[in-house]
Amino acid sequence: MVKFFKPQKKEVSAKHFALNIIDADISGRGVARDGNGVTWFVPGALPGEEVVVRAVSVKKNNIGEAELISVKKRSEQRISPKCQFSGCGGCSLQHISVELEKKFKADGVLRLMKKNLGIDPGVPCEVVSGAEFFYRRTSRLSVTGDRKEIHIGFREEKGKNLVEIDSCCVLHPELSELIPSIRKIINQISNFKLIGHVELVKADNIVAVLFRCINNLEASDLKTLFNFGNEHGVAVYIQTRHEKGKEDLEDWEELDLLNEDVLNGEKGLYYTIDGKKIYFVPGDFIQVNDEINKLMVARVMDYLDLNDKDRLLDLFCGLGNFTLPVASRCEHVYGIEGVWNMVKEAQLNAEYNDIHNAEFFVHDLTDDFEKTLWAKSVFNKVLLDPGRSGAEKVVGYLMKKKPDTVVYVSCNPLTMTRDIRVALANGYKIIKWSVFDMFPKTEHVETVVLLSRGK
Repeated sequence: MVKFFKPQKKEVSAKHFALNIIDADISGRGVARDGNGVTWFVPGALPGEEVVVRAVSVKKNNIGEAELISVKKRSEQRISPKCQFSGCGGCSLQHISVELEKKFKADGVLRLMKKNLGIDPGVPCEVVSGAEFFYRRTSRLSVTGDRKEIHIGFREEKGKNLVEIDSCCVLHPELSELIPSIRKIINQISNFKLIGHVELVKADNIVAVLFRCINNLEASDLKTLFNFGNEHGVAVYIQTRHEKGKEDLEDWEELDLLNEDVLNGEKGLYYTIDGKKIYFVPGDFIQVNDEINKLMVARVMDYLDLNDKDRLLDLFCGLGNFTLPVASRCEHVYGIEGVWNMVKEAQLNAEYNDIHNAEFFVHDLTDDFEKTLWAKSVFNKVLLDPGRSGAEKVVGYLMKKKPDTVVYVSCNPLTMTRDIRVALANGYKIIKWSVFDMFPKTEHVETVVLLSRGK
């Protein structure tokens, strides 16, 4: 149930106007053009629909954003949202089928590549999707309220208010079902305001709940959370941050597991990829969709086409999500990551999996790195998996090294095309590419591109 921030019914006014939706962009927003030469983007609208909207903004280049008020003519492809909680900023594509979502995303990436690269890369080799619901294995919930009532949920779209939830249809069922119990246990904490967020993680071996705190909890509260973990069979972690935004060694060491026995002798949380166990702790970055991650790793290895003479440079390697599976297929692999604790965990994961031809280094890949040991090493193939800001610094360096093959994994098509444009200008060609719907019902998309030097 939604206890507050329920959207009020939108009344049509003189400020509202009608549009005919003719297309959709990569984010699934409806696209329309009016008689004044303005191109409008309308979240929630579908091609073929006649809608009533309210203008939100219009830029100087005649690009406008509009809020959907009502649908006068409904598309046959519109479906009823599965989610009962309105206003959440998470899933913006609940109103379309998974097949239509795949089409919007693939067409959107292709249009962007044509526009920003000045070439036609051809259609993607594949557009991969899996379960459209109950796929997400990590989530962060916000906590607010007062002594009378505790509220747990997600931040509203384009706002700071909280939309309270009792369940989530994209979360793994084991995580979704825990939400009411977590609300109940936080009500028992002596000062719940010390808890800023709660993170939920579904590992292969167990579910974990991380309580992020701004100061130390009372011993009695820790005991309450300990009992909660044992009662529900989940691992309970506490992370105390005395400094806002602190991300150093001391901060990471403050992560404590209250009920270690619940792990039944395992080293910690883990997920499995290509037969390798990858251990991690709550707060580490892991791909949220286990099913699609496995398929994407397999495709990346296919694109790299490794043999026992290849030396691979894996940039933005994280815990070794790609590094560890590819190690058995090449002579040597270097994994580079900017977050020091993830590099430490990647090294341990290599040891746990008896992998001896993988080396890991910590370095901020937005800084200068050309004099580092790993940057001077010999490699002939490269894997890039940057965050949303892309790999601008890295691409310039790679053009000097001229590797035979570059595989680019991207969660942001805009920065991906910016970076690939540099490679194309230096003689590389797009051989093939694929789209992975890692985040169904959301506007996000994952793209894998194979680049090779022209002969």
